Amino acid sequence: MKTSGEELNLFEEFQKKKESLRGLIAKAREFGWIDDDRVTSMNDKLDNDILTIGVIGQMKCGKSTFLNSFVFEDTILPAATTPMTAALSIITYGEEKKIVAEFYTVDEWTEQTIQASRSLEDAEGNSLEESKIKAAKELVGKSSKLGGSLSNYLGKSKEDSFENLEEYVGADGKYVSITKAVKIYYPKEYLKGVEIVDTPGFNDPIVSREERTKEFLKKADVVLMMLYAGRPFDATDRDIIFKNVAECGIGKVLVGINKYDIPYCNEVNPEDENQIKAYVKSEINKACRESYNSILSQILEEVEPIPLSAEMALLSELPFSKISESDALNFAWNRHCKGFGISTQQEMRKWSKIDDLIASVKEVIEKDKIEILISKPLNAIRARGTELKQSKENAISLTSSEVENYKVPDYILEEKLNNIKRAERKLNRQCDILLRDLNTAVEIFTHNSYEDIEDVIERTRKNMIKYVDDNLGRFTKLENLIDPLNDILNSIKRELRKPIIGQLGRCKVQLMEHISDALNNSNEIIIKYLPEFDRKDFFDDMNGNVKFKYDGLYELENLEVDHLVPSLKDGNFFLTFRAIHNTKNKIAIKDEITKLSKDMEQKSRALVDSVFSDSDRIVEEIRKMVVDEMVTPLKDQVIEIQSGVDDKEARLAKAEQTLAELKKEGAVLESQIAEVETFII
Repeated sequence: MKTSGEELNLFEEFQKKKESLRGLIAKAREFGWIDDDRVTSMNDKLDNDILTIGVIGQMKCGKSTFLNSFVFEDTILPAATTPMTAALSIITYGEEKKIVAEFYTVDEWTEQTIQASRSLEDAEGNSLEESKIKAAKELVGKSSKLGGSLSNYLGKSKEDSFENLEEYVGADGKYVSITKAVKIYYPKEYLKGVEIVDTPGFNDPIVSREERTKEFLKKADVVLMMLYAGRPFDATDRDIIFKNVAECGIGKVLVGINKYDIPYCNEVNPEDENQIKAYVKSEINKACRESYNSILSQILEEVEPIPLSAEMALLSELPFSKISESDALNFAWNRHCKGFGISTQQEMRKWSKIDDLIASVKEVIEKDKIEILISKPLNAIRARGTELKQSKENAISLTSSEVENYKVPDYILEEKLNNIKRAERKLNRQCDILLRDLNTAVEIFTHNSYEDIEDVIERTRKNMIKYVDDNLGRFTKLENLIDPLNDILNSIKRELRKPIIGQLGRCKVQLMEHISDALNNSNEIIIKYLPEFDRKDFFDDMNGNVKFKYDGLYELENLEVDHLVPSLKDGNFFLTFRAIHNTKNKIAIKDEITKLSKDMEQKSRALVDSVFSDSDRIVEEIRKMVVDEMVTPLKDQVIEIQSGVDDKEARLAKAEQTLAELKKEGAVLESQIAEVETFII
């Protein structure tokens, strides 16, 4: 998995960034920038936020070989032999090697035994039902190895030694018939906070196992689809993407074309990697044109398929002694050396092309996971340093002003007071204008979001009604009507997210422009009425600090819309549709679809309304920092000096002492900020 002995693999690099951030968090606590609760919160986020990579594809496409290279750099996972006995595997960190198997529940196993008792003739012509019966017969047949002890395992988990992995995932394993999922714990530091999910259960005839697979994929940071170069992106691959993956709402898909070496080294009709890529790309585009899922199509049309050979990558990592001891590995080594004219593991690694795929996975993770998990706490710590710096500079500026004010004649002090009052009025007015501009921008973009949402929902409503018009009379089973309608409804999730995120994203940019303009105007007011204060750095730092707080307040990238779209299979919806379906009342079904659409529209509008409902908080933050903490105290100070109640000489001496202490503290803070900036994450 490494391109050289010195280069960190993907997961090691991820862990290194997390550990570096932990060091920065500890340093910020040492400086007194954050308290213990904040330290605990940040470290808990690092501990509990899991990096999940889902690997999907057909049987025999080379997923196990790829994972052996990508994760273990060794021959650990056995290749699954049939879709009936292939369990879901989750690879993660453990202090010691072990496995924990999750077995079917009593109800799930009872369902399999009932299916196994059916005749294939009962499902003739229905490929899905046939596959369920075949799978159940195979599982029940293999369960004979457990004898009378089978019932002791159902609904339970079993921890076992790592060496017994094949007993749960191997074709002839003792527990393979009842194993739904296996969690593999492996003591490699880079797997901390990482889950690699092998999903042989796609298009799975075992429903409960397929649902377990979908649970993992819904939280995946990256989904990697492996194709077999001998038949890339065929009908089964299309089903996996456009049916199963679409249901999970996944938006980050990478495509690897494994075993590219086979057509590449074909003596009769060789194909180079560019031809292989071009063919797969054309097939994906063709499938996208034929699909109703416009959002998934858009995601796939941007994907660049990557040819690779997982077997060659694994051979480049194994010790030669292991290769020579295995007839299969030795044969593969010699075949690849002959096909590519190579003789070293370094050359084998280069021609495997696996590093191209790893680089793509890394790029996606760095853009998303690292931004969320690493950059945001880092920026929070830096923002806290900036905030403390601004506060310290305010105190130094105010105390410097106090020292100077004790030294000037009364008439100059009076003139200064008048200028301060003018600045205070104008700065307050600037904040009022900013609030008005922010509210106007929010109103415009909210209205635009409403219109976009209405268009998306109305288009989906029409598609569902058209499907009812065209197909209601064809189906005797309710599921055969609801499932396609549910698919149409599910396709709206990313279509709905796009206009909401797009409009609100553009609104956010405009709001930040208004804020920057307001801060620049405030700086000009200070320069005009209080020219003795050099506040340029203050406003530059404030601009960055306010932007950070605004980003934190409105994290549009993480805005979830899935909850806006219900499932027709949920309780009340299902009961209503069943009652209507029994009457074949087409008008009533279409009325229910319209009600559902109106409900989605209301919920979507409410989500948009909630996102920018707190713009006034940002304005008050600016007013507090510029007026309440900088200008108003200066005004109060001059008024107090004018009162002349105390001895000016004594107060001047005290102010000079305070100023010296503040400058010393400011120098320490500057040193701390410089030290924080040296942390590379």
